[in-house]
Amino acid sequence: MLGLLALPREILHRIFSFADQKSRKELRLASGLLGEIGQTWVFQTARISPVKKNWRRFQEILDHPDLAASITKIYLDTVTPEDDNRYYTEDNESKEGEEGTEQGDEGEEYHDQEMALPRHFWRHVNRLREFPRLQSVVLRFHPECDGEDDSWHDVVQDIPFRSAVMRKSMAVLAALPRRPQELAIQDLQNINPKDPVVVANLTKLLGGIKSLRLNIANQLDEGNGENDVEREAVHEFFPSLSLFWLTPAAANLQHLTIYSSIYFGFYPKFDLRGVHFPQLKTLALGNHTFVHDSQLDWILSHGVTLEELYLDDCPILFEVAIYDKNRTLLDPSDLKSHPRLTGKSHASYGTRWHDYFQAFKERLPHLQHFRFGHCPHWWVDDTTPFEKETTIDIGFHENYMVFCDGYGPSQYMGNMIYDEDGDGEPLEPSEEDKTALRELLAKLGQL
Repeated sequence: MLGLLALPREILHRIFSFADQKSRKELRLASGLLGEIGQTWVFQTARISPVKKNWRRFQEILDHPDLAASITKIYLDTVTPEDDNRYYTEDNESKEGEEGTEQGDEGEEYHDQEMALPRHFWRHVNRLREFPRLQSVVLRFHPECDGEDDSWHDVVQDIPFRSAVMRKSMAVLAALPRRPQELAIQDLQNINPKDPVVVANLTKLLGGIKSLRLNIANQLDEGNGENDVEREAVHEFFPSLSLFWLTPAAANLQHLTIYSSIYFGFYPKFDLRGVHFPQLKTLALGNHTFVHDSQLDWILSHGVTLEELYLDDCPILFEVAIYDKNRTLLDPSDLKSHPRLTGKSHASYGTRWHDYFQAFKERLPHLQHFRFGHCPHWWVDDTTPFEKETTIDIGFHENYMVFCDGYGPSQYMGNMIYDEDGDGEPLEPSEEDKTALRELLAKLGQL
């Protein structure tokens, strides 16, 4: 211990930075010096939730300015253990059945009856200005969501609830004297706010951030997944995602993560060609489909700055067949009739993963870290991986697919289904693909 205490403070801070939260708490108790240094690391993150135990803990931080000064990141959790216990693990909060699972004190009045969030939740949100080093805010919703036309579908957090939370939380964040540099929204429903006040506050907030994480929740039809990409909401949201969420942040953005609970890119259409991030260092995509070289070119256009690239369950679509050719990423003129398909428009895509990897190796000169494959956290607690892109298992995982309209349980599948002469063949990763991936990883020192 004496040897440890003799180390420079910079080294002790480094030790704490590599330790997990449990080890940090234990190490902090070893001496006064470690307690002082460890406070910064133990109290980096705080959480506001409707849970009583969390309410008391958060109030204790507010009551001690030295602790509040250590907080750099705050999670705003709108989910309670009664709804879903994903956030209430032994490491951070109480489990179901303990005292902390109550929604406030008995008789606690709710701020808005429609929201089912107690007053103390919003009282604490309104005090975010008391954290002088606050840099990051994470707003978390429940992954299940309904549609405007599905009032029969009983969900934990309906559209009015989500809209009210967005209205109140964005107003507080936009009014902070020192606005956060990172905004993350977990399970953001695929409906953009329309209230002009909300839009103004959100645009103001986005204009100053350096990091944006959007994990997008879409209404899912269990057992009938072919319906998921046909809902009107997805075809309104994804084509407007770039203009609404990304363009306001373009000048300053250094980190961008976009995950979706359904495939997006080709259909529903997500087109990034209209926006460029001159400072972008990190890009992470989950469930994004590649079907046109313009998507690769867009990534390569950030070669001057890009240092990290994460592609999680992002397939190349080597064939597509669709009835409505006017709602895809491809130009309608690129989709033609096919002799083996009736009533559908067809296109093929000849670029392969070895072309992508070779381009990354040659045209992203500042790339330091690359992960491509499948994150093991997909669908844990029925949601997409959140803040987990660095855990992607590198390798090939359904990385070539087709889009075959009219079939289920998903139009995204391994091979084309033709109306005549049987089915098409799946496309497996080639040796050239595998070699190109190894060469890219070797160049980055990841082998």
